[in-house]
Amino acid sequence: MTAPDNQPRSAVDGWLARHAPGYSPPFGWTLVGGGRSNLTYLLCDAAGRTLVLRRPPAYIDAPGAHDVAREYRVQRALRDGSAISVPDPIAFCADQEILGVPFYVMQYVDGTIVRGRAEAESLNEVARAAASRAVVSQLAELHQVPAESVGLADFGRPGGYLARQLRRWSAQIRADGPAGTALTWAAELLARDMPPQRSSALLHGDYRLDNLVLSGDGQVRAVLDWELSTQGDPLTDLGWLLLYWRPPPELAALLPGGSELSGFLDRGELARRYAAGTGADLSDLPYYLAFAAWRLAIITLGVQARYRAGAGAGEQLDADQLSGQVEALAAAALQNLGASA
Repeated sequence: MTAPDNQPRSAVDGWLARHAPGYSPPFGWTLVGGGRSNLTYLLCDAAGRTLVLRRPPAYIDAPGAHDVAREYRVQRALRDGSAISVPDPIAFCADQEILGVPFYVMQYVDGTIVRGRAEAESLNEVARAAASRAVVSQLAELHQVPAESVGLADFGRPGGYLARQLRRWSAQIRADGPAGTALTWAAELLARDMPPQRSSALLHGDYRLDNLVLSGDGQVRAVLDWELSTQGDPLTDLGWLLLYWRPPPELAALLPGGSELSGFLDRGELARRYAAGTGADLSDLPYYLAFAAWRLAIITLGVQARYRAGAGAGEQLDADQLSGQVEALAAAALQNLGASA
């Protein structure tokens, strides 16, 4: 999907002239690759200044998904009321006459996003170790921000999070054959073995290395992609981070690389640092790794549906290849639950 044609781009230029002071139309549009959900564009103004536009994809695969208003709200709240590193959200547009969908613009934050091995290699070993510590520190800090202190007391429902998530994602298992069977079985085991929710916190929902902007010395300059944020069980964020961090060989080809390089801390050290920073009980961590793999498998099914519908979101891929990824993730979920596919 490329930049919009001239008519909506002209309308966006006019809207930005009114709502983004300091930027001068006309804007050049560049689609940022790597995302499979909301679309991200870099907009360069007449003076060479850059800002970022976020909008939903053309195809919405689940009710309530890709809610950029929610994303804008949480970033505004955290930017104004916490020490969490988020880009400054500049303005939100609910008027769908402008671009055809709601969208918002935010500050561009320069730095390194580790989407693979090449970006990770641009950091030296000292910076990789520092990044590991900063990634965990930022997550622990987020989970200790009282929602009411930043105006997000009504942002989702803190209790019963896992049960709601299981219902939501189970309803989206649309796969036949081994993948569908494995995902359904994993859902049954996740429901049966669900641990008690020991605490609630503001969640990012997609917290991982390639959703962070890093400085050259490994500090977190910005946490990106807040579209899945809510309140709930904080260990789901930790499980998600660890799923992507130094993944086992059977998942390494499916997930963004980089964290396997020397200098980056291992999964166990990340978990220990998180526990030290939050006091969390991690005795049920394998369950949260299983939940993360299962959820990612179902999200991947949704990505596949979007691409087959001709509504890719910033990345070119073969939708048919995603079936193998779903099966591998389902098997990983079952393995963490002590079962086998």
